[in-house]
Amino acid sequence: MKSINIIFPLSVLILTFSLWNCTDLEENVIDEQLGGDLIENPNNVQALINPPYGSLRRLIEWYDYWGLQQITTDETIFPTRGTDWFDNGAWQQLHLHTWTPDHIRLKNVWDAMSTGLSRANTAIYYIGQFPQNETTELYINEARFLRAYYMYIILDLWGKVPFRPADQLDFSITPDVLEGKEAVDFIIEEIKAVLPNLKTRSELGTERVTQGAANALLAKLYLNYEVYGGEQKWDEVITYCNAVINSGEYEVTSDYWSMFQYDVTGDHPEFILTVPMSDEYEMGGGSVWVNFTLHYNQTFGNFTSLWNGGTTTSTFFNTWDQENDVRFFDDRIIHETGFNQGFLVGQQYGIDGEPLQTRGGEPLIFVPDVVLEDSPENYGIRVVKFAPNPDTERQFSSPNDVPILRISDIYLARAEAYLRKGDETAALADINYIRSHRSAEGKILPLLESLTLNDILRERGYELYWEGYRRQDLIRFGKFTDAWQEKPVTEETKTLFPLPTSALDVNENLKQNPGY
Repeated sequence: MKSINIIFPLSVLILTFSLWNCTDLEENVIDEQLGGDLIENPNNVQALINPPYGSLRRLIEWYDYWGLQQITTDETIFPTRGTDWFDNGAWQQLHLHTWTPDHIRLKNVWDAMSTGLSRANTAIYYIGQFPQNETTELYINEARFLRAYYMYIILDLWGKVPFRPADQLDFSITPDVLEGKEAVDFIIEEIKAVLPNLKTRSELGTERVTQGAANALLAKLYLNYEVYGGEQKWDEVITYCNAVINSGEYEVTSDYWSMFQYDVTGDHPEFILTVPMSDEYEMGGGSVWVNFTLHYNQTFGNFTSLWNGGTTTSTFFNTWDQENDVRFFDDRIIHETGFNQGFLVGQQYGIDGEPLQTRGGEPLIFVPDVVLEDSPENYGIRVVKFAPNPDTERQFSSPNDVPILRISDIYLARAEAYLRKGDETAALADINYIRSHRSAEGKILPLLESLTLNDILRERGYELYWEGYRRQDLIRFGKFTDAWQEKPVTEETKTLFPLPTSALDVNENLKQNPGY
């Protein structure tokens, strides 16, 4: 098992107070333990910081947060196949942008991010009650960052975020609601306040909050500031990207696929902040990366339950340099699984090299065609980004440590800020720096000679696909409501999700977003 010091497993459960008053009561009762020893004994300080870190796992659950950021875009589609994958229209609604305030995925993500925020507030308050020393002060600063991070996610999805100070213990008071510029400014100031008091990656690694993570998140907040706050902040993007890049603690790797192997650790030079995972424990199907996309008959190792679901769209697939870009295809796991990483195209084979068939006995040939309402078994190019462990005893528990901040994203953010400021030369240098590390074996991925914003959006897609970035990127580039395979043009109001009905019912300060 990889060393996961602070996040998983949770050795002690804690009693957490309700922050939100905006979900069902049962949803707010988390991590209960009889007795008050935990919050009175300074020896339990790590048990208080564990839960807000643990909530980061909810960011990589394919059917919830990842689904909202991916299935709503041109990168990912979950077609219905006969009676499979209908689920009351949930996946079709995400792709078509026809969701409602009662969509199950919206409620789940709202509750999950609210829980993460609540856990961070709990840690801030109760750790603050202990005698203070270097450890408690550091944990409080990490918890403040995590609180800001969950606020950022909620703001990004809904345009507003309820907030209660950590020391406000009168829960009859309805939480305030921060919106737009007020919200993003608060989040930014919180991160700036804790940044000097955090440690570095070389001191803590990537499984805990560091100065690099704080600088990276500030860069991303300023990159999206025009969306959140109505103003352009390109100089600030460049400043905080420079802080990460010039720290010397991160490096764009020449082996792109090394980031996505099942035995990768947080020591990888690309990683800034990671969610550590393990398949030594049952973690639930939300953390798996191959089951939902592979065909039923692509079984391998101990993977016997495959669901033939999500694919990419031809809209996204057809933009690729399929020959020269290493990010499109890698064959290092074929001998263990029968399939490659990247895009799975054409005839599929088993580990023994024999061609696979559909359940009806036809050749299993993946094609770009997709019909949202009734796709044949072989329709849709499949994507495998994170390699599975064929020998795992728990096929629904991914061992892949997952980066939620990494250095290539920071170079791409800086390139975008440079170009939006009119400095094409500097932007080209950053884009081509990434591309110079992404040539397929024996090939040369051409460097770009000129650059447009659309080129940057495409490069972000090539580098970061299937990692949960796409919705945010399309919104920032003004393309989220465009048409793509099996989706028509949709209303601009769809750039924000509707607040769940359960949240509106219990917080009078929350007002539904326009268009819902």
